[in-house]
Amino acid sequence: MRTRTLWFILSLVMSSRIGATDKPKRDGKALIEEAEDRANIFALPSFEIQARVRIENQGMMLEGSYEFLWNGAEQWREELFIPGYSEIEVGAKGMVYLKRTTDVLQLRIQQLHRALGYGIAGTQNSSFVRMDPLPIEKITNIRDHTVKGVKLSCVEIEGQKISYPSYRKVCVNSSSGIPVRQEPYREETWMPVGTKMFPRGLSYVEKGKPLVDIQITEFKTSITFPPSTFEPPDGSTSRSGCMNPTPAYYQKIPNIPKYALPLVPPPLGAPVLIYALIGTDGVPQGVRVISGDGPSWNNALLAFVKNTQFAPATCKGHAVEVEIIEVEAFLD
Repeated sequence: MRTRTLWFILSLVMSSRIGATDKPKRDGKALIEEAEDRANIFALPSFEIQARVRIENQGMMLEGSYEFLWNGAEQWREELFIPGYSEIEVGAKGMVYLKRTTDVLQLRIQQLHRALGYGIAGTQNSSFVRMDPLPIEKITNIRDHTVKGVKLSCVEIEGQKISYPSYRKVCVNSSSGIPVRQEPYREETWMPVGTKMFPRGLSYVEKGKPLVDIQITEFKTSITFPPSTFEPPDGSTSRSGCMNPTPAYYQKIPNIPKYALPLVPPPLGAPVLIYALIGTDGVPQGVRVISGDGPSWNNALLAFVKNTQFAPATCKGHAVEVEIIEVEAFLD
């Protein structure tokens, strides 16, 4: 009797081990690709987006409008209008034409474009369609979480150590397969758009306060536009580019000695903002301070960005120029 009992226990142990071995291991890359495909509205042949936008400016929320027209990768048009600012961007045959009322990208405008989840100003953290690991990153784990009653599968991604290890995660709604971004980005009420999904509301949030809010009022598919819609605006500048390029990323960060830094950083709530155009060689161009309270700290961060080496943004493997705004972030 004891022999039979022992054999029964051993059989249970072996069968549980075999079951665990046979259980398929989840593929983080495949999970990300499926989420990207679910939200990739740019796989649609054409569409039109109309939206109301609100942007914080000196403690007030300015209201404006946003429009995006898509006729495929070679014909698209994006327009943004808010009080005191306007922007028209047109993509045509591998070129991007830009006309706006400021000479360089502004922080809130960058945040708005990133909140949309697509566009030239996107990053791997903000994008719905470019979430996959960069060449300097690797997937380390997949963990399940429940946030506000929603089950999420989160792919953990670790970056190659440059001056400090970078870490991010891509979370996906376990039941719908829809991507769920981390703060400062928020989205709400996903709606079907043709064969894809897209949020009805998107925002950029800091300390619980929306700095950018976007409400989609109209999303039309199966609509095409005449070629004249995509004529470059008069007075626009041009450079090679595309919608949703692979973003630029850090390759080499300068080692600035501690003694070269100011003893007292600027006060909290007054970050230094640095503008740069990342060239096709990865070298920052036109670097300037667009906001900052302390000249010494400004100069230190300016030198830091000027001497940072980037891998350039790319479109179909070809390097292109992109604008960025960096916040005082990288000096330990």
